[in-house]
Amino acid sequence: MKFKGWEQVANIISDSLEMNDRLNGGQKLSVQNLIKTLPNSGAIIADEVGMGKTRIAVELIHAVKQAGGRVLVVVPTTLGFQWQSELEERDKNLKPKSVIRSLWGFLDAYNDEDTAEPWADEHVVLLSQNFANWRLGVGSKADRWALLPEVYGQYHKFHYGSVPRGYHKRTDLVSWEAEVCARNIVTHASKLPKKHVINKTLSEVVNSFNWGMSGFEGDVFSAGSEYRALLEKAVGLGAFDLVVIDEAHKSRGETSSLSTILNNIVLRAEAARNLAMTATPVELGVGQWEDMLSRIELEKEKRDEILDVVKKYAQVVSKLKKTWRSDPSIRQQFKDISNQFQQALSPYLFRRDKRQDETIKAFHKASDLPINAYRRQIPVNVEVTELTSEWKKIVCAVEGLSAASSMQTDSTSKRARLTLANGHGIAGIIDKSINASEDDDALEAEDVSLPSKKEQRAQWWQSIIAHSYQSGDESLYSHPAILKVIHEIESDLSQDQKALVFGKMTKPMRALVNLLNAREMIRSLQQARYWPQSKIHVATENSSESEELAVKAALEQMNIAWSIDEVNQKLAKQYNQHAYRVDKSKNTLIEGIEEGRAEVFDARTSSLFEAFKASVSSKQQDQATNLIDFANAIFELIDEEGFEFSPIELAQGFKDLMSVVTAKNEGDENGDGELDLDEAKGLWPIIAQRVSHEFAHVRGGMARLMYGGTEAHSRRVMQLGFNRQNSFPKVVVAQSVVGREGLNLHQACRVIYLLHPEWNPGVVEQQIGRVDRLGSRWQKEFEASQEQSGELPFIEVKPVIFKGTYDEYNWQVLDARWDELRSQLHGVILPDSERTHGDEEIYDELCKAAPDFTPKGIAIQAKLWLLA
Repeated sequence: MKFKGWEQVANIISDSLEMNDRLNGGQKLSVQNLIKTLPNSGAIIADEVGMGKTRIAVELIHAVKQAGGRVLVVVPTTLGFQWQSELEERDKNLKPKSVIRSLWGFLDAYNDEDTAEPWADEHVVLLSQNFANWRLGVGSKADRWALLPEVYGQYHKFHYGSVPRGYHKRTDLVSWEAEVCARNIVTHASKLPKKHVINKTLSEVVNSFNWGMSGFEGDVFSAGSEYRALLEKAVGLGAFDLVVIDEAHKSRGETSSLSTILNNIVLRAEAARNLAMTATPVELGVGQWEDMLSRIELEKEKRDEILDVVKKYAQVVSKLKKTWRSDPSIRQQFKDISNQFQQALSPYLFRRDKRQDETIKAFHKASDLPINAYRRQIPVNVEVTELTSEWKKIVCAVEGLSAASSMQTDSTSKRARLTLANGHGIAGIIDKSINASEDDDALEAEDVSLPSKKEQRAQWWQSIIAHSYQSGDESLYSHPAILKVIHEIESDLSQDQKALVFGKMTKPMRALVNLLNAREMIRSLQQARYWPQSKIHVATENSSESEELAVKAALEQMNIAWSIDEVNQKLAKQYNQHAYRVDKSKNTLIEGIEEGRAEVFDARTSSLFEAFKASVSSKQQDQATNLIDFANAIFELIDEEGFEFSPIELAQGFKDLMSVVTAKNEGDENGDGELDLDEAKGLWPIIAQRVSHEFAHVRGGMARLMYGGTEAHSRRVMQLGFNRQNSFPKVVVAQSVVGREGLNLHQACRVIYLLHPEWNPGVVEQQIGRVDRLGSRWQKEFEASQEQSGELPFIEVKPVIFKGTYDEYNWQVLDARWDELRSQLHGVILPDSERTHGDEEIYDELCKAAPDFTPKGIAIQAKLWLLA
C-alpha cells in the first residue's frame, strides 16, 4: 500500500482524537501540533520525563500505518519490550516483531526461504540503537559480511540472467540467510520505480562493489572503510515514511551506532519525516541543539540561524544571573532574546513540562512555593570533621598520594583522589597493596632497582591507606559515605518510604546493598520478623561473593555480640517455620488459582497456567516444577501479609508473576501472536528456572542491585516488587547506565539518592524521572494530604556529597550545568532561593518571560491547517 500523505494522517487523527481516551488533554494538543509541523519538517517531542511521550508517538504511528505508510522506531535495546506493549495496546495490528538487535538478528528472518517474512513488508519495525555496532575484522565469519556480495550476486542474476563469474566456486561466501535476504531485496526493488530511493541506493551499492577482488575478508568491512559503508547501505529494511528516534539525545557522535543507522542504513521515502523523542535535547551545552536539529533532518542553513539565537540566549542568561536586580537593561535584553529563542525553536520543538501538570499546579497553589519546588534537594553531607581517626588518615593520605604520584606511571593512585568519595579507588589501592606484599618474597634483590624519592613518598602514603584495613571490601563496609547513606535510607524505611539509589561503581554499590540487607536481617532476627533467607551466603567455586564480611560489619556497627554460627542458627529456625507454612499453603494453591482464573486470565496466562499444572503433575523429575518456589513467588507478589488469599488474589498473583518472568512474545514459535499450549509447555522449563532463581530465597532481597549483568527478567521482577508498597525490594540500587531510562519505579517511591556524582545534568534529570512520573507515589500522597489537610510531601532528591574532597567540586560543576539546562528547558531562569529581598515581583516577571514550548491549543481541524 502506498503512503497517502500527511494530509490523510491529519484526517485520520482529527476524526478520532476527541473520543480517544488513551490520551490526556496535553497529549492531544501535542498530536495536533505535530500534524501541523510534519508536512513541512521533522519534529522534536521534548516532554519532561514521565509525561507520556511514547503515547503521543504511538498515536502518530497508528495514523501513518492507517494511511498506508511504514514506520521505523529506533530504540535503546532495553526499551523494546515497552514499545511493543504500547503499540499492541493501541492496536493489535500495530504489534511489531521483536526488536532487531544485530545484523545476524536481521538475517534470522530469512533462514527459511518458504516462510521468510521480509522486513521491507513490515509496516512497523523496531530497531535497536546498537544495531550498527558490528565488530568485523580478520577472521570474521562470512555470515557477518556476506550480505553485501550476495546483494551484488543476486542483482547480477536478476538483471543479467546469471550469477557473476566464479559465484559458485567461492568458498568464502557461504551464508544461506544472506542469499535469501539478498534475493528478497532485489525482488522488492524490481517492483518499484527506478527513481525510488531503494533502487537508487541499490544501484550505488552494486556499482561501487568490486566482485573481482581476490577474497572477502572481515577486515575489508572494518569500521570506517568503504565496504563497511556499502554493507550498511545494503541492509534491506525498506523505505520508511516516519522514523521515530526514542531517547534521541544518546550517541551524538558521527561514528556512533545511532548516527550510522540514521545516516547510512535508514532509507526515507520522498515525504518522510523524523520524529525525535527526548526529555533532554541538550545536556552539556547549547551546541548540542545542532545535533538534535540534525537528527530531524533540518537543513543546515536553518540550523545555523537557530544556533546563533540559542548562543545569544545563553550569553544573556549568564549576564542576567549576575545583575538582574540592579540592571533594567539586562532584564529587557533577556525578555527580547527569550522571545527570539522561543520563536526560533517552537516550529520544531514541543515540550510539556511539569508546570502544566494539574497536580503540580495544585501543589504550587497549596504551598505558595515556586512551581518547581515540589522537588526538594536535600544534600547528604559527609563532613571530614565527623570521620573516624582511620578515615581522617585516609583522606590525608589520598591527598598526599595524589601529589606524589604520576598519572602516567600510577594511574590507580593518582585517581584515588577523584574516587575517594565513592570508595572505589581506595579499595583498589588496598587490594593492590596486599597482592604486592604477597609477591615481595618472590623478588630477587638483584632484580629490584631502588625507587626514587617521589616513588618512596607514594609508597609510604599507600602503606598508610593499606594498613588501615585488611581488605578493600572491609574499607567499603566502613566507608563514611556508605554508612551515612545507610543511616538516611533506614530512616526513610522507618517512615514507610522506599528508596531508589543511583550510582556508577558496582563495587561500592554492591557493598551498600550487602550491608543494608545484613543490617535489616539482624533487626528481623531481633524482632522475630520473617527474613527470606536460610543461611549466610559464603563464597563457593561458582560464586566469589560472600555475605560474611557484611554481616560481621553489621554486627559490629549494631553492637551485637552474635557469632556467624549463631546467626545461621537463628536464620534456619525462622526460615523453616515459614517454609512449613508455605508448604502447607501450597497444597491449595492450584485449586485457588483455578477458581479465580475466569475473572483474571487472558489467553496467554491461561496457556501458561495449563503448562504449570502439567509440570506439577509430571512424573519426570527434570520436568517437575518446585511448587514451593511458585508459592513463595505468588504470595510475595500479592503484597499482603499472611497466607490466606482469595482466589482472585491468587490468580492475579500468578498472572503478575508470568508478566515479569517472561517477555511479551516469548515462546511464540510460529509467530501467530498467540501462545498455544504446546508452546507454553516448551517455554515452561525456562520459566521454572527463572522463578527458582528469583524466589527460592537462598538470600534476602530487601535491597537489590540492578547493574549491567542483571538479566531482563530479574529487572522486571525488581520493578514489579519495588512498585508495590509492601513487597521486596524496599531499596533498589541501580547502576546509572542501566536504570536511568525506560524504567517506571514511581508507584511506591518518592525518594532518590545520587550516590556518585554525574557531570551531565541530563543524566540526573533522567534518574529523577524514574520516580517523578504521572501516577507517582508523590502525587497520591499530595492528593491525600489535601483531603486530610496533612503535611505536604515532596519528591526528595538526596545527593551524597563528601565535603572537602574532589566530590564536592564535581557537584558544584553539575549544579552550574543543571542551572543552564533549567534555563533552556524548564523555564527556571533563576534559583528559587533568589526570590527574596523585596524583589519578588521582578523575579516573577522574569520567570513569566522565560521560553515556553508548551503545545498551543488549536480550534480548527488538522486537515484545514494543511491547506492553509
